[in-house]
Amino acid sequence: MTAALVFTPSIPPPSTPVSSAPAVCPEPSVVGRRVPAPPEIYRRRRLVVGAVAVGLVLGLASFGRQADATPTPEVRTAEAVSVVVEPGDTLWGIARDLAPGADPRPLVAALSDLAGDGPLQPGQLLRVPREMVG
Repeated sequence: MTAALVFTPSIPPPSTPVSSAPAVCPEPSVVGRRVPAPPEIYRRRRLVVGAVAVGLVLGLASFGRQADATPTPEVRTAEAVSVVVEPGDTLWGIARDLAPGADPRPLVAALSDLAGDGPLQPGQLLRVPREMVG
């Protein structure tokens, strides 16, 4: 017995119409691909990065300048007269001693503001601005 191989090609039957139009390939998938951003976005990004960079540079320069600065000593002694309240002192007596021969009322008002609420306490320090003293 001999076996015979029969080759039958897969040709569509004649009843199926065959299209003569070329096959259209579907568009490739856009999943995973980045769409390029418009140029306006790049300009905005550059502007923001530039502004942040300028701010950092100015901030560091300002900090460096403050770190190098030496503190200036206070010159309160030249700008103010210090009065230590003694037992029995009054605002009127202090005003007469600071500005003899002048009207003491404006100086009494300023001393009252400097002393705060309540009576004067012995040992209390009053710093009177030099321009108020005659």
